[in-house]
Amino acid sequence: MEPDVKRDERILIIDDQSLSQSYLRYALEQLGYHNISYADRAQTALNLCKQNNYELIICAYNLPKGKDGYQLFEELKATGLHKLSCGLIFISAETEPALVHSVLELQPDEFLAKPYVIRDLQQRIERVLRRKQQLRPVYEQLEHQQYNAALNLLNQQLTQAELHKLFPLFLKLKGDILLLQQKYTEALTFFNAMLQIQPFGWARTGKVRCLLHINEEQQAFAELELMLARTETRLFALDCLSELEFRQQHYQQAQQHILAAADIAPRNLLRQQKLLQLSRLNHDYEMQYRAARDMVKFARHSMHEQPDLYFNLARASIDFALSSEDSEQQNRLNRQATLSLNTVQRQFGQQNLSDAQQVLQARLLYLQDHREKARQLLAELSEQNEIESLEDALDKAKALHEVGLSEASRKLFNRISQYCRQQQPEPAFAAYLLQEQQERSAMAHGPRELNNNAVRLYQHGNWQEAFSAFSLAWQVMPKNAGIALNLWQTLLTSPRPLCSALQRQQLLQQCQQLIESSKLRTEQLQRYEQLKQKHLSKLA
Repeated sequence: MEPDVKRDERILIIDDQSLSQSYLRYALEQLGYHNISYADRAQTALNLCKQNNYELIICAYNLPKGKDGYQLFEELKATGLHKLSCGLIFISAETEPALVHSVLELQPDEFLAKPYVIRDLQQRIERVLRRKQQLRPVYEQLEHQQYNAALNLLNQQLTQAELHKLFPLFLKLKGDILLLQQKYTEALTFFNAMLQIQPFGWARTGKVRCLLHINEEQQAFAELELMLARTETRLFALDCLSELEFRQQHYQQAQQHILAAADIAPRNLLRQQKLLQLSRLNHDYEMQYRAARDMVKFARHSMHEQPDLYFNLARASIDFALSSEDSEQQNRLNRQATLSLNTVQRQFGQQNLSDAQQVLQARLLYLQDHREKARQLLAELSEQNEIESLEDALDKAKALHEVGLSEASRKLFNRISQYCRQQQPEPAFAAYLLQEQQERSAMAHGPRELNNNAVRLYQHGNWQEAFSAFSLAWQVMPKNAGIALNLWQTLLTSPRPLCSALQRQQLLQQCQQLIESSKLRTEQLQRYEQLKQKHLSKLA
């Protein structure tokens, strides 16, 4: 039998609505709880948690003037203000799947949807407090990283038949501790044994973690494919599959998996950051922009809000605008980049332009066809500044190349590469750096001029050079329908073969798929229809 709940637990209610606070107070008092504190906003709650230890926190999602309940819960966990022995019940009137999945990733003890009845609240509270009370000695050992002692206590409790209702929780915690101890072979045996008893979702995820750590990737792949079909393990499976595909340099598949995960639980900023990095590797500028925008959106007021998020949004806006042929879209993205830079100055007090801001100002000038002004602004920056931010340094190297300062760009790329060899940056960034360095060394011009130069080569009958230039332009801007049309036209009208028959057929199909799924300008559409009619028999 489970232990009785005491009635002297300290409880913190976080809710800005006075009616909700009153209802919760009335309900708790009816249940015999009287040691209750209240907070109507996140900062007040943070201060109270710094000053007091609570046995239970009841946190509402909607909070005024700053952090919402999700951001508060995230900060409580990240800063250690929410201890393992403290129960947390998350309450929300908003139950859209994206929010619910995001909250559940933070692992509250309970999620309660408004409106609720006192009986339901009582069941949740007492269930949480019983578990926390029973596991308090285990949690105390875990907080001091005394893992063996915690395991011994759990094993003792697993021998007490009267606690049978709590056995699944005990077993899950035992698996978590084995993973913390990095005893992956022992943990794998344990998780397999648990799956023989019941297909616990936590045992499946634990098994995959072990397989990945002992380099059994093929078996992990097989397990993850099965986990995709189960709601409780789908998110974990998508994250892991993305990582495995990335390791095998299957960047498109990796992006598809992490995008699906971000659609399920979009408020996880680490996941959004991975989406941004993968979309850059895939030259998917629209998705890069979306991820950067969502990071700013969900970080607003949170502990994650910082200038770099706005810089990355400005960079993504510029990259997307440079790849677009839509003048209205370019103007919108231009305004977004400018707004992001202004936000940094206004919100973070950076009135004097940093090098990162000056580089972005130069890239905006380049985007607005003020190339010489951009070149002059970049030329004023010191070449020998120490690398403090890899993203800032990489953006500068890209900007130097765009305005034609190719030698300065090459030198900076080399410095960044040397720095990375010493610092070992995040793998996705390292892959993107190498890709940018290789592509820009192959381009005499910036990506924007590459297509225009290829058009001139085509008009002068330099078929092979035009084909190479269009191919490179399409490689760095694979969703640009205008470049796809130019490459398609070059392949169809060239008087001699420009590549192998198989490559030609593949390129023609890929270009045509993009062209027909895109919105073309009137001139482009007319040109496409004329070419299609003229070469229809050849394509058949």
